[in-house]
Amino acid sequence: MTHRTYGAYVLPGDPTWLERTLPRYYPLLDDLVVPVPRDGRGWTGTPIQVAECLEIVRRVDTRGLLRVVEGSWTDPADPLAADTAQRQAALDALSGSVDWIVQIDNDEFLPEASTLVEAIDLAEERGLGIVELPMRVLFRRTGRTVLEVVASDGGPRYEYPGPVAVRAGSTTVNARRAVGPFLRMVVAGDERSLQVNRPAEPGETRLATLRPDQAIVHNSWARTPAQIRAKVSSWGHADASLGRYYWTVWWPAPLTWWLLRDFHPFSRGLWPRLARRPVADTEPAPAPASSTVGPADA
Repeated sequence: MTHRTYGAYVLPGDPTWLERTLPRYYPLLDDLVVPVPRDGRGWTGTPIQVAECLEIVRRVDTRGLLRVVEGSWTDPADPLAADTAQRQAALDALSGSVDWIVQIDNDEFLPEASTLVEAIDLAEERGLGIVELPMRVLFRRTGRTVLEVVASDGGPRYEYPGPVAVRAGSTTVNARRAVGPFLRMVVAGDERSLQVNRPAEPGETRLATLRPDQAIVHNSWARTPAQIRAKVSSWGHADASLGRYYWTVWWPAPLTWWLLRDFHPFSRGLWPRLARRPVADTEPAPAPASSTVGPADA
């Protein structure tokens, strides 16, 4: 089998889950880039936790893969454009050294690295350069439970915020979304998720072969109040309405969650309702100290 090489980038603005999420796919990597803003500011111009993120990456990076790429990615008038430009700078830095680039955000738990490798295998067989995996979305932690986005009938619901792997040389648009035909992996039997209920998009190949436990767990809004305030002030989608959303929807959710319907901050139909889950049901087991899936095996 032809050896395939993998790179990844880490955006240095969100350290909350990074020490638990990066090890999920780090054993795959041959290269790792962190695009660091020289002024320490994020897409909206707000200071972000660059040093904290770099410290975590260096702890996880036991093989010395890390490369820092400096630049400036701030645009208060269009933070999403700055988000996209920073990701493109990371892709460009990696594209000369690896075959595929992992772009899993810092708050996304990949349960099994083998799921990603197998999806890339399937994409390669079909001549596709972009891979999407389904994500479970967590909205609010409430002690020993967590509020998870579910379908209108309370069943599982997944979303696809963007590719989690792209072939080297890819071009990003709208944050991590990429240009070109793509493979969308779907949980077998899923008939509830918004994107799955729609006809396939132009260039989309859809395969419904995954188990529910293979979906990525996206911690999205499942943070402390201080962390959420930082998120809404520096996020690529940041605007004044998110501040109102914080106070009127997210903050009271531990009491009002059972009343919330179609409550995504800007995408109608994406989040139908919430359900309580035990925290243990939403957290993959710790990544093994030595993964059975690594650069030599991929």
